[in-house]
This record gives sequence, structure tokens and C-alpha cells, in this order.
Amino acid sequence: MKDKINFLFLTVDGGGNIPPVFGLAKRLQSRGHEVNVLTEPCLKTAVKFLGFNFIPFKEHFTREDRNEDICQDWNDSTLKKPTVFKNIIFGPAKTTVQETVEALKQTKADVLVVDCLLFPALIAGECLNIPGVLLFHMPEYLPGKNRPPGVMGLIPGKGTLEKIRDRLLGRIFSKVFNSHLSQINAIRQDLGLNKLDDLISMIHQADLRMIQTLKSFDFPLDPAPTNVRYTGPVLDDPDWVEAWETPWEQGDNKPLVVVSFSTTFQNQAGIVKRCIQALAELPVRGLVTIGWAIDLHDIRVPEKIKVIRSAPHSRVFPEANLVITHGGHGTIMRALANGLPLIVIPMGRDQHDNAAKIAYHGCGIRLSTKSDKGTIQRAIKQMLSTNTYTEKTRAFQAEIGATASRDMGIRELEQLAKPFQQRSAKASQLSNVPGSG
Repeated sequence: MKDKINFLFLTVDGGGNIPPVFGLAKRLQSRGHEVNVLTEPCLKTAVKFLGFNFIPFKEHFTREDRNEDICQDWNDSTLKKPTVFKNIIFGPAKTTVQETVEALKQTKADVLVVDCLLFPALIAGECLNIPGVLLFHMPEYLPGKNRPPGVMGLIPGKGTLEKIRDRLLGRIFSKVFNSHLSQINAIRQDLGLNKLDDLISMIHQADLRMIQTLKSFDFPLDPAPTNVRYTGPVLDDPDWVEAWETPWEQGDNKPLVVVSFSTTFQNQAGIVKRCIQALAELPVRGLVTIGWAIDLHDIRVPEKIKVIRSAPHSRVFPEANLVITHGGHGTIMRALANGLPLIVIPMGRDQHDNAAKIAYHGCGIRLSTKSDKGTIQRAIKQMLSTNTYTEKTRAFQAEIGATASRDMGIRELEQLAKPFQQRSAKASQLSNVPGSG
């Protein structure tokens, strides 16, 4: 790598988005590039520990405690406008764009990399003629001719009625999205940029749109927008995980079932308790990671089941036989990377889509959050009594390994920066020519 590139990353801690964002940034840094991160104060320690330049938000995203619920979306429904629109994406958009402009000028960044949760910040890069990258830490969620919109847990329709359903839902999605169009256009006008007719076009017009999953796992738009690149999952463990040593005696060969739900609050205590109750009556070992969002002090846990705050999936999953999860994309990809089948019990966000894909590809079972102990038990027995699901996961396991070795995301970012760096260097040379300007 000859030319050092200066990157500005923009993110907030929404839980599962941080490992792939920081994982990509770490790989860029290891290639000799400079990484600056504009984010919340609660991430200062993690950012500095990784060796990045930390720049705090000053107005809206000012949490000091990572455990404070920033999304507040646990009670959202499919037909309700997502709370994340108000709290993260559009509500603070003006401030987000303003502070991104300031950070780009301060760092003299060559490339802006924006977490998809903050996509209006792309306006800042457009304003300063700096290439903007939109980073998706989960599969596609935009509607298209061949697929329904995301977050609903639907697979693309095949029959006439299902295709009509997908088109109608796509129009509803666009209408909800575009309810914020006038707000975004006002921000653009203040910066001397043209108005948009459709907010989704802003995503399609990003200089690069990196989707950090496997194309074969997703239901991609067809034809794909020209800026889309599937760069594969980033499997780094979260920065906050604790050390892990197996608590079971050597020679204990009972199947290990890992229960891993969201580390952010999604009102998950009830379903986690029912998973523990289901495991308690089966001839298995259980490991339950509860994060910091819930407390299970009022449930009796048998000795064979260990309940802890966190554990690195990179250490635990190679020992496991089955994963029960809410369906966060990172957890699913780490399970598939280890050839593990899954029981997915989605609670919201992109989890319904991920659960639908796991069931569609034959890698596991999707259950409802209303599932009782008996339903969960039957699913566990079914998963452990057949190799069918494991066989389906092995194809993804091989593909994830091959994709990780190619580091396609790094190559895409370096390639994107080249023409902009060359243009900047040429302008600098011309400004030094006697008589120029």
C-alpha cells in the first residue's frame, strides 16, 4: 500500500453495528491508513483503545453510558413509524450533518464512511466533494421489483398475489421514508445542494454502498444499484466481551446450547427465561449470555446452565452444537461461520429478516417471542436430533471463510479513494505553479 488514506468514520452504538464498523476500521488501520471516528462520548474508551482518533458529538449523541437505551424501539410494531427514525436517523439529522462537516474539515479526511443508522450524514461529504460510503452491517432492507421491504420478515413473493403484496408494501415503505423528505431537503438547501425527489435515491447515489453480509444469504435487489458491493461479514467480537474459560469438566460431552440475545434492551427477559426453563429439562449443557440489558435474579438456574454477562463467540461457538438467538446479524454470521444451526426468535429491527433467511436457507428454525417452554424444547430436540440443518450451514461456513480471506471491503475503499486523491494532488500542484490562481 503506497498511499495513506485518511478516513472519517461516523457511528453510534446501536449494539450489533459496532463490531463490523470497528472491525473494518481496524483492518484499514493495519494497512497504514488513518482512522478518525466521530461518535458518542460513551465510545471514547473503545475508540482510543483501538488507536483511532476520537471526535465526540457535541449536541445530540452525547451519551456517557453505553447501556442507556438510545433506540427505544422495543415496543415498535410493523405498522408504526420506527422510533429509530426519530431518535437516530432523521430527528437529529441537521445536527449530525453539521458536525460531520466540521469533522471532515478538522481531519482533512479523504473518505467519509457512514454507518447506515446515520445515512443523512452523506450530505456532508457531498457538500465538501468528499466520497461518501454507506456501511450496512446487515442485509438489504430497501424494497425493489423482486423483493418486499425489510424489517417485516418476508421472503420475496413468487406468485402473482405475493408479488402484488411486495409492490404495495414497497410503496408504503417509500411513503413512510419520504415523510422526512422536506426535512432533509431543507438541510441540503442550507448547504447549497439540490433538492431530492425521493430519499431512497440518496442511498443509491452514495459513492459506495457496502453491505457486510453474503450475497448468497441475502435477497438482493435485482438489478443491483451500481454502487452496491457485498463485502462479506466482519466477525470481530464486540470490544466489551469478557474473558472466557469453559466452566464444565473435561470429558463432559453433552451438547452445548448457547443462548445469546441482544445486548441492548428489547424487553427480552421473558423469552430468555423460557429458554433457560426449556434447557433445564434436557440432557444438554447451556450457556446464556445476557449482556447488560436484563437481570435474571428471580429465576432458578440449574448447575448445568451457566448465565453470564458476555463471552467471545470466537471462543464459545467452536465448542457449541446449537445457538438460540434474537437474530442479530453478527450473531447469525458467527454461528454460520462455525457451521452451527440456529433457533431464531426475532424481537425487532433487522432480526425478522435474518430469521426469515435462516429458515429459508434451511439453517434453522424461526420461533415467535410468544413461544412457551414446550415449543422451545421441541425445537431444540428437533435441531439436535438431525444433521439436516448443520449440513445446510456448512456451505455458508465455507463461503464466509473464503470471503474473509479476500478482505473485499478494504480493496473497495482503497480503490474508491484513488481518483479523489489524484485529483486533490493535481489541484495542490497547480496551486504551487507560479502565476496560478
